[in-house]
Formats: sequence, structure tokens, C-alpha cells
Amino acid sequence: MKYFGGVSVEESNNIARVFLESVKRLTNKEVIVYSDLSNARDRFSRDIADNYELWIAYYGDYNNLRNVETAWERWIGVQYTDRGYVPGIRGNVDKDLYTENIFLSDTSQIPNNENPNDSINTETKSYTVQSGDTLSSIASRYGTTVQELVNINNLSNPNLIYPGEILRITTNSTTHGEETRGTGSIIYTVKRGNTLSQIANAYGVSVSHIVEMNNIQNPNLIYPGEKLRITESSNTSLNPVTRNNYYTVQTGDTLSGIATRYGVTVNYLVNLNGIRNPNLIYPGQMIKI
Repeated sequence: MKYFGGVSVEESNNIARVFLESVKRLTNKEVIVYSDLSNARDRFSRDIADNYELWIAYYGDYNNLRNVETAWERWIGVQYTDRGYVPGIRGNVDKDLYTENIFLSDTSQIPNNENPNDSINTETKSYTVQSGDTLSSIASRYGTTVQELVNINNLSNPNLIYPGEILRITTNSTTHGEETRGTGSIIYTVKRGNTLSQIANAYGVSVSHIVEMNNIQNPNLIYPGEKLRITESSNTSLNPVTRNNYYTVQTGDTLSGIATRYGVTVNYLVNLNGIRNPNLIYPGQMIKI
């Protein structure tokens, strides 16, 4: 990992941790972190360094790395140039030096893991629009997308829905494998790029509430297609203001497009959400409107 696009140190560590744990879980193999010197020193946490070895990119005398303080006490691989030459290969190539710790002790075949989305079927239900609803809030509530609601209901204007209108909604349900979490009034299907904090903010609840409701062992590890119980109607109420003021970024969205859709300015969204780079938003990100 070398480029983080303005993501905070805490969030980048959470993303890295989830990715590393996912690869390790799916392959049953040890994994390592690839990083340049700057990020190995200033970005990655001691927690990651304690659990994963380091393969570092350092274009210089790698012997000097012994005197550089990072979260890691050692490296097991160093990429010392990206301008190397290998006979028979046209152009520059990377060259690396590895210690024996780079090699896997387990040479068994990587297991054939099923995609979590493979066990998901779709069901169609009807929803009556309530006062204050937006298409994005309904999509988030039922684990679908604005575009899917537009398509299935033949909506000519996604910004124009009214109380009492009946919408068809395609929702997800598991048909085999591990039992779906929860049976509360709202089941949210995790989308690519989601974090628990984003989901919690969208529904006006706390991360600890979702963790407790779903018996989640690692709050940083959720995967697309996973179903989460957000609330039970018997003991928890949603904050409709919080819920209805968040938009889930879809593939192809731009901040200017979202701003136009909701009748606000890009600067307003930037300031409201603390966005460092208005040209960098990603699918699954929650934007407060």
C-alpha cells in the first residue's frame, strides 16, 4: 500500500486491517504488507506491524534502513529499484531482496471459497413512501441502490417521490449456508466499501449497537452481501433526521452530480462532510446532505 487519497491514518489502518484479515481468512495463508518508507514510518500502526511482516520499497542503500524507525523492527523484503534490467525483458523492472522469512511454510493449495454474494437471492416487496423519505434513504434502508429503485419503478425523476406513493423494492435474502443475522425490523445488506461507522451514521445508531445486535467479533471486518440487523422495533427507534440526510455514493457518482441532485453546492457538501478532495469519493461512502 502506497497511496491513500486523503484518507485519514485511522481509516487507512482500518481498511488495511480488514483487507489483510480477509485475504488471510480466504486463502489460509500468511500475508505481508507492502509499503514505501514514508508510510511504514508514519502511516501504519503498531497493531498491524505486530501481526504482519513488511515488504518495503526503498530506492537507496537498504542497509540504512536499520537506522530508520518504523512500526516494524525489521523487513523481510525490500524493493530497492524499479529501474532494474533483466536480459530478455524490454524496459525497466523491479528488483527485490528477500530474507528466508518471505517464503510460505504452508504450500497447500488455496481453498476454493464461495463468494458471500453467491448465496443471496432477491425478493420483491412493496413500500409506502413516508413523509421525509428520499429515494437514497429508502435504498440504504433496504440494502439496494437508487438506480435499482428508479429502474424497477420506472421513475422519471429520482428526486420526486411523495408520501403515499407505493414503490417496489428488490431486497436480498440468503437461501442456504449460515443463517442470516437478526430478525429485526430493518435488515441492512452490506455493500462494497461500507464500514460499520458509515452504516451506523446512516441509521442514527451507534457502532456498538450494531456490534451487539449482530454479535460481531471484529467491527473492522464486514463483507459485501453480509446482512446486519440494525434495530428491533420493540426496543430501538431510528433517528429519521439522521437517516434521511445521508446519501450512499453509487458507482459513477460525482460530488457535483450529488450536489445538483439535492439542490446544494459542492462547497456545501465539502464543508459539511470534511472532504479533503472533492474529486475523490467512492462507492459505499456516506455523504451527509
